Amino acid sequence: MASFDVIVIGGGINGLTAAAYLAKSGFQVAVVEKRDQLGTHCSTEELATPGWKNNPHASGIWVGHSPAMLDLDLEAHGLELIFPRFSRAQPFLDGTAFVPDLYDANRFYAKVQRFSKKDAETFKDILNRFVAIRRELLEVFVYSPPSQENWDRTVALLASIPHVPEDFLDMTGFELIDLLFESEHFKAQLAGWSHACALEPHLKVIGPIGAILLVSAFGVQQSIGGSHQIPHALFRCIVRHGGKVLQNCSVEEILIEDGTATGVRLGQNASYPEKTLTAKKGIISNLSPVPTFLHLIGEDHLEADWVRQLRDYNYWGVLFTAAFLSKAPPHWVGTNFDPDIEKAWHFNFGADTLADVKKMSHEVLEGRIPKPIAFLAANFNFTLHDPKSAPPGLHNIQLWADVPGPLELDDDVDAWDRMTPEVLQRCEDRLEEYAPGFRPQIVDRVAYSPADVARRNASAINGVWSAGIVEPGQMYLDRPFLGCNAPRSPFKNLYLSNGVWPHSFSWLGAGHNAALVVLEDYGMKKPDWWCHRALEWFDVYTKRNNIPITPKVTI
Repeated sequence: MASFDVIVIGGGINGLTAAAYLAKSGFQVAVVEKRDQLGTHCSTEELATPGWKNNPHASGIWVGHSPAMLDLDLEAHGLELIFPRFSRAQPFLDGTAFVPDLYDANRFYAKVQRFSKKDAETFKDILNRFVAIRRELLEVFVYSPPSQENWDRTVALLASIPHVPEDFLDMTGFELIDLLFESEHFKAQLAGWSHACALEPHLKVIGPIGAILLVSAFGVQQSIGGSHQIPHALFRCIVRHGGKVLQNCSVEEILIEDGTATGVRLGQNASYPEKTLTAKKGIISNLSPVPTFLHLIGEDHLEADWVRQLRDYNYWGVLFTAAFLSKAPPHWVGTNFDPDIEKAWHFNFGADTLADVKKMSHEVLEGRIPKPIAFLAANFNFTLHDPKSAPPGLHNIQLWADVPGPLELDDDVDAWDRMTPEVLQRCEDRLEEYAPGFRPQIVDRVAYSPADVARRNASAINGVWSAGIVEPGQMYLDRPFLGCNAPRSPFKNLYLSNGVWPHSFSWLGAGHNAALVVLEDYGMKKPDWWCHRALEWFDVYTKRNNIPITPKVTI
């Protein structure tokens, strides 16, 4: 076939989500992917020792938050998620540790009390209100296309939370956290988790929103068998409903005729060299903004102001992956204070106070590798719940350190290749501080730098993980640029599912919303099966596994 209803450029998980929704809705869909594997930023690979399954990209999974989990029946297509009890843990060098209990809000509250009774009361007030509004908040803020109406409702919901000041959007996340809480450890973990979710606390607007959201008991899921099971499940859904997936097919050009996107021309090295594929109803680009508009469309089709904004688009936010295969898991400082930390698969460490988090953020913004290095982008013990992610009897530990993209020492991204061994050693040294005795347990180690990310995925400029920083002027209605109206675009029949709002998380919001507006633009109603709500999968999961949940603080 050379003609389809919808063509999706790029097989990342949001592009696959859009394709799956539309294929299941009856559209003839083709996904066109440059590589021989789908899900470039949601991969599972053996980078070193055979049997050691690394997840160098998406690792803490948010798919369970999405309506897509049930709408697309991803479990029936092979995706197995677990929702662990202990997540977002953080050890501190003074021998304490903060380990939220995501099943029991009363225990969560009691853990906050150990750091500050005042903070525990503030936490209680915020959490109890948040639980009442979180489903609606996710549905208007994440799982709906951006609109002024949805933004106003989001702000009203956040403003309804106790202790949130009227002018919270005029504050940075750091300022709001400092205003609400007194414990330095509690402030540090909250700022760190906000940063891990790309809701950067050094910024206004998005920073305080992140601070409010991350007070809650939000937790991520683990994909059993590795993160790559997500694109596999989406692929199976697409194919089951008649969609096509063309791999080893790079796109050379998006064809524009009279302001309308009509098709794509494949590259000369594609499996179908220089083949033209036509799209009768839409093209969805799952590439980030600069490759989509400046490379595949070209400046001749763009207004001068769009070109200026795209050239200034801020691809900020990269990670250095340090992974360790070990004979034993880390034994954290703080275990005696809270033994639950040994049960936490998902953790941060390396910044014990709010000032430490600010310092890390400042150094990265200035283009320097932080000293000491900090791990505030989420870190994992994969084997805690998935023993098959490592050879028998061994443990799979992965750290993410925030670093600059291109290094100051020269303009060559390959500078990372020269720096990688040193940075990996610094990561290991820092881990040894927080988990004394771990070093002798290490069997193998591997690093994955921003340069490795950029080489793997040309859409990830500078090696970014989230398709560009979320900041005022580059968020919500203004993302990727003012006047784009994403997930629509200035071109008829061209839609976007990457570098748009919501930013590129594994919560599948961008793909869901892109499919939704295609449906709307063709005057179609959502099919009956497209009916599930945000967070609904959690209800199914906890009931199925007989997990008692206490969502609110009642003591």
